[in-house]
Amino acid sequence: MRKKFAWFFCIFMSSLVLLSCSEDNKKGEEPGDGTGGGTPEGDTKTYFETTYSDLSAYVDKDVSEIWAAVGNASKDEENNILYVQDQKGNRYKATFKLDGTMIATIEMVLTGSSENKGIEVWESMISSFRDYKLGTFLGTKFKDYATGEGGIKQTTEETIPLLTLEANTLIYPVFGIQKKVYCCPIMDKDKFRVEMCRNYLPLDFSTLGKYVGANIDETLQEFYAISNKILFGTAMAYLYFDSAIDLKGNNYTVNFDSDKTLETVLEISAYIPENEQTIARWKDLLQNYADYKLGTLKELYVTDAFGDKVQDLADAQEAFDLYESNGRNNGIIARFETAYGNNSLILNKDYCYILVRKS
Repeated sequence: MRKKFAWFFCIFMSSLVLLSCSEDNKKGEEPGDGTGGGTPEGDTKTYFETTYSDLSAYVDKDVSEIWAAVGNASKDEENNILYVQDQKGNRYKATFKLDGTMIATIEMVLTGSSENKGIEVWESMISSFRDYKLGTFLGTKFKDYATGEGGIKQTTEETIPLLTLEANTLIYPVFGIQKKVYCCPIMDKDKFRVEMCRNYLPLDFSTLGKYVGANIDETLQEFYAISNKILFGTAMAYLYFDSAIDLKGNNYTVNFDSDKTLETVLEISAYIPENEQTIARWKDLLQNYADYKLGTLKELYVTDAFGDKVQDLADAQEAFDLYESNGRNNGIIARFETAYGNNSLILNKDYCYILVRKS
């Protein structure tokens, strides 16, 4: 039922992924090679001159690539900080948040002569996003901190009036600036920042379990651009990710389900799309589980219609043989153990998915 309900939210999030590669950015797919900018009076930094499109192309690339490109621009490689200037002369301190050595997110705040121009720069970026080469406008998420109410605005014209004198709203516009990257010029109350991030949830099953037991709202903040929080009254809450990609480049949809308090992540489900490739993907996951970092195989067994264990299986081939003779009439579960808990690869009559739980 949760999965069917989430389908309606998929419409918005799917549009974000599909529209990302817009005509506005066909020339901005690869990193630029800007040079260091000048220094205004009182500012001794040398800024790396770039565009939002060119800078965003470094997301999901090794951080060494950008260090090799910035020349004599002011930087702090130890703390992954680079000083950049956009095509309009706005100056930023850009911080790279890494996943290993890969850039997962670029977070930018105004600095130097631009430091106190947050509202001016934000309004200019939203109203003239094509001039800034931000890509396709995909919608604006917003939340009023005073009332807790929020929603989605479908146009930039509707977005700008969200910024009021009270400045008590999180305003989160999303632009598809690259095929797999979002650019988000954000007003959080009266604080302005720009975030560039991957437009999907990267799935490393060896570490995904670290989110089980986490606060669901804090997790939402970490993935705000790519997830939606969905409530079923007071019964449960979950975060829905329309796009998640594993280590081999395969796609999933993912739920982070809450416990009864609605505050803590109880379990995570990564669903394999139901199509002609579903069984082939299930077989590959089961046979080559080490490649997917699913963990150490602890048990492989069959369940009845109620989910109760009825039979142990010796190996993956026995599971494949059972499927060939019996289809999906019974559930087949492979349970793996990681440092964070259990990953269970489940095939049943309804779904094929990986369930992540604590031990």
